[in-house]
Amino acid sequence: MKIKPALLFSLLLFIPTAYAELSFYKLNHKVPSEIIPSIKPFLQADETIGAGYNELILRVNPDNMSDIQNLIRKLDQPAHRLIIYVNRDGQFDRYTEGYNVNSHIQISADSGVSSSYRGNVKIYSTKNSTNDRNNQSIQVLEGHTAHISEGISEPVTNINIQQYGDHSQFSSNTSYRDASKGFYVTPRLSKDSVILEIAPWYESPLSKNRTSAAFIRASSVIRGQLNTWIKLASLNDDSSQTSSKILGRQTQTTKQTNTIWVKVVDLDAKLKLND
Repeated sequence: MKIKPALLFSLLLFIPTAYAELSFYKLNHKVPSEIIPSIKPFLQADETIGAGYNELILRVNPDNMSDIQNLIRKLDQPAHRLIIYVNRDGQFDRYTEGYNVNSHIQISADSGVSSSYRGNVKIYSTKNSTNDRNNQSIQVLEGHTAHISEGISEPVTNINIQQYGDHSQFSSNTSYRDASKGFYVTPRLSKDSVILEIAPWYESPLSKNRTSAAFIRASSVIRGQLNTWIKLASLNDDSSQTSSKILGRQTQTTKQTNTIWVKVVDLDAKLKLND
């Protein structure tokens, strides 16, 4: 039995067709720009996705809607709060050390009269405050870029001398040079490790006896364990100076090692374990 083309066309008109439907999906943790690139590869040819105010605008076929919504729920997870520590001297402990002494203490005055006291004495030893300036830290959300910078602006005076015949004209102007230290960092978690895109730098201030300043810059992508110091870079600077005197010859050797360490602490580690 042959079916005429006209009859076949009429039958096709009555076959129900699944059209893409418009819907809205509210996001709880991420912004649309973080979700949309991951969803697009799973959309069919006639399906689209757009960004609203803290929500996604979907035009998806009903038979594909469930899979798309499950994927969105999987991606819409809270970003972990991370603290990034950067150290430049390899001394990581920053606390005041102390201990207690129970003893009999005798205090004598100039008059010769002495008094005795018995009590508890706390003895503390503190480290030089310059060590603390070798450490920086900043809190950032996973997957986002953080930047921290601190330093000083130094005045640099330029003197110009212009000669006009027998006369000289002096003029000066002052500009400012920034001497700073800091870093850019973008962290991403991978199970118990972290992937860091990090670029730290250090610029030393100008001294009174020189017009140039030393600087250290590094840029890298590294992987390491959470809560562990990771050695990012190490630079050795060896210099030797020899001077002759009447009584002999004196040689002075200076060795300086500049290291950069980084550590990441996950403040939401308990949340991750409960996922």
